Amino acid sequence: MRKAQGGVNAAILVAVIAGLIILYILFLPEAEREAILEERDVEKTSKKDKEDVLLREFPGRLDIVEGVIDKTIPNIFLFERTDAKELERINPIIVRNGLFDKKDRTVSFSIDDLENTDNVILSFKAKRHEGILTIKLNNEIVYENDISGETIAPVRLNKNLLFNDNTFQFSVSSVGFKFWKTNEYRLEDIKVIGDITDRSKQESRNIFTLTSRELFNIEESNLKFVPYCRSVSDVGILDVEINRRNIFSAVPVCEDPTKVPIPLGILNSGENKIIFKTNKGSYSVEQIKVEFSERDVRTNVYFFEVNQSVIDDIEDRDVNVVLTIEFVDDKRNKRADLNINDRLSSIDEEGRFFTLTLNDDDDPDFIEEGNNFIKLEPRTRLDIVEIKVEIQDR
Repeated sequence: MRKAQGGVNAAILVAVIAGLIILYILFLPEAEREAILEERDVEKTSKKDKEDVLLREFPGRLDIVEGVIDKTIPNIFLFERTDAKELERINPIIVRNGLFDKKDRTVSFSIDDLENTDNVILSFKAKRHEGILTIKLNNEIVYENDISGETIAPVRLNKNLLFNDNTFQFSVSSVGFKFWKTNEYRLEDIKVIGDITDRSKQESRNIFTLTSRELFNIEESNLKFVPYCRSVSDVGILDVEINRRNIFSAVPVCEDPTKVPIPLGILNSGENKIIFKTNKGSYSVEQIKVEFSERDVRTNVYFFEVNQSVIDDIEDRDVNVVLTIEFVDDKRNKRADLNINDRLSSIDEEGRFFTLTLNDDDDPDFIEEGNNFIKLEPRTRLDIVEIKVEIQDR
């Protein structure tokens, strides 16, 4: 009876141990599990491969970053000029008013640049003057008087009554109960005169150019200038536009250096138009410069360790240490400067792969025990899939 019970217990123990072994095998890596089941040794190739790879990086895109030259704009002078100008000369006219003879006159004239025309006056001489002379401008009375002499003070015309096309109406009063008389005016040297402001010199246009590479490398941009003027009360707002975008609109402090940030989004590859303009007074704008700050240069330096056993294998000429750079196959020429432990070389590759044996039989210290570095400075844009340094058997 006891022997039978002991046999059952032993069988249970064996089953438990077998189950644990099966679970252990199930949780083993696939390669080791297959090796056990096929009764062969596990190959340690993955570990060996890992030991043979000294460096493996995936840089992606590396862009060249060059300095951007500041752009100097010539000095500019903004000013307004106002001159008195004869807007219209009217032929001599006669107006009369009698019992059987009445004559009024209507005369038209134009103002080409009404917005920039001010202080408009009407002047004339009255060779004959009997009665009350009435002058209407666009149906509004601007003059009504009994003139006693040949010379008359100029008649100032309200600008609110003026249009681009205008009409004068000349008339004289009736004689009343003196039916035997005729009131008459003979007007000569009739002129319309106004002050015309030339604003064409209140705006200055210039151009500066940027290459696509310069534009890409710009981190920050500022416009600097010094405005010279008589006083703030003599000038109006100074506006500055770049590519139709207003970046400054204010009355600056005279002779005070001004710095204005330029949003990078308004800059173009190629021509960039910069405009200075004012609505009043005169400015001399000097020391104009568009200054740039470049983007921070990303340091493309990669480090790898070499132990003494590898150095020994190199010296025994058993192995090579090989650098391989895999590029995106974009059919472009790839150029870069290569610095390996302060030994300089270059890359000029059209294909997908660039390889270089780093150990040099003529320079045994080219690869050093301990820390080594590779520095990559692009001369063209580089799209790199992988950088790898590995040990290869000779």
